[in-house]
Amino acid sequence: MMFLNSELISKITDGKWFHLDKDIKFHGIRVNIKRLQKNDLCFTTTPEQWGKKIINSELALNKIFDNGASAAVISDEKLVGTIDKPLLVVKDSKKALQKIAFYVRDNVKIPRILVTGTEGKTGYKNQLYTLLSYQTKVHAKLDSSNLNVPIMCSMASLDEDATVEIVEASIAGPNVGVTRSNLVKPNICVITQIGLAHITTHGSIENMIYNKASVIDALEEDGICIVNADSENYDAVREEIYKRKYVDIKTFGSGEKCNARVLESNFNENKLLWNIKATIEGIEVEYQVPLLGDYVPVASLIPLLTIHYLGYDVKKAAADFIHFKSMDTMGGLSEITTKDKKFKFFDHSHRGSMLGYTSALKDFAFMKPQAGAKKIAVIGHMMNIGKISKQAHDDLAALIEDAKVDRVYTVGKFAKRIYDKLENKAILVKHGNKYQDIEEQFLADIEDGDIIFMKGNHRIWLKELAAKIYDMGERDAIR
Repeated sequence: MMFLNSELISKITDGKWFHLDKDIKFHGIRVNIKRLQKNDLCFTTTPEQWGKKIINSELALNKIFDNGASAAVISDEKLVGTIDKPLLVVKDSKKALQKIAFYVRDNVKIPRILVTGTEGKTGYKNQLYTLLSYQTKVHAKLDSSNLNVPIMCSMASLDEDATVEIVEASIAGPNVGVTRSNLVKPNICVITQIGLAHITTHGSIENMIYNKASVIDALEEDGICIVNADSENYDAVREEIYKRKYVDIKTFGSGEKCNARVLESNFNENKLLWNIKATIEGIEVEYQVPLLGDYVPVASLIPLLTIHYLGYDVKKAAADFIHFKSMDTMGGLSEITTKDKKFKFFDHSHRGSMLGYTSALKDFAFMKPQAGAKKIAVIGHMMNIGKISKQAHDDLAALIEDAKVDRVYTVGKFAKRIYDKLENKAILVKHGNKYQDIEEQFLADIEDGDIIFMKGNHRIWLKELAAKIYDMGERDAIR
């Protein structure tokens, strides 16, 4: 349950409770009505206070309580008479949420980790949460809650016995990093990777590096910043950080000077896991990571290095890595069983970064269907990568053919370019501007023993097509 109770929340916000018979302990604070959980405190929104594009959820109080909320925060006192449920009336609900988040941040003295990067943010957050949870109480929202309001909701919802807080921040444009750094005031900043995802919102790679480096703006005194030394942009990131202020930069990667580095790694194709030997600030660890992807060995260093700097047992954390389970956004391999067939589904439908395509297609290359069955790929186009978009999609053709794909479906404007670069053009079955254009033929194409791969930017909505695959039968997660 939350650190804050109803009485303290009213004092922080200068609000007044109605229909409140006793003090309430809340599960968490949310704004999104669709994501409410039992015993949440829901902050309602109005266009006047939250922005013109925001719905007026003050008019949906019945739905809010039907969805499990214990109480709601409103700014229109006239609504008190419309429902006999606990309501906190405040002058401005958005400012009230900010007051609560800042109160918790400034009065609960625990380490706060702020993570950003073009790839790997949510994966790192979930890995760190899992590994640390074997040793202490950790607070984090495990989905991609990385914008201002979700960040404030996460901070305001701090668990009463949490000893570490992890916050994920998207920094997709100018000034955003400064804003979100000052929201959190972290003790540790982590920059997982800086690639070309979202390059169009930054304008250039130089602007992107400048914007991402701004995450250290409100780093607490004696705080540290953990950076990927294997990134081709590492030197530029380091320089940009130092332009802002001196920060103790710690590194992970494969180089001998890295604070955490991989010594050996090999992928077990039978067990579908990585065997890794690494050193974390001089501490040698050997461990197994049950994830797919050539990025995994280096990426696994980040949570272990963070755990070391937090003062917890890095050897235990490494040993616990074997228990980690992949989230949907990280990709996963499942077996689907229907009435008349059984097939495998390698699902990367939630994310579509350039590095992710390369890594996932390399993984798909070693996967084999049953004898006489097919490898089918659905490829959605990449977005927000600017001038290199045409070349990036052209390059996918070679990766698809290296993976020995038998049948290809493409979705989206730029994905259509793949056909021109395929040596064996017969493998392209159909192209669609949206997934619905290929849906019927693709689903009918799946047969017993096949293995299916799907990847695309989340705005192509391939995850909705993936959901239709899962609905075909029973799902057994393999990885």
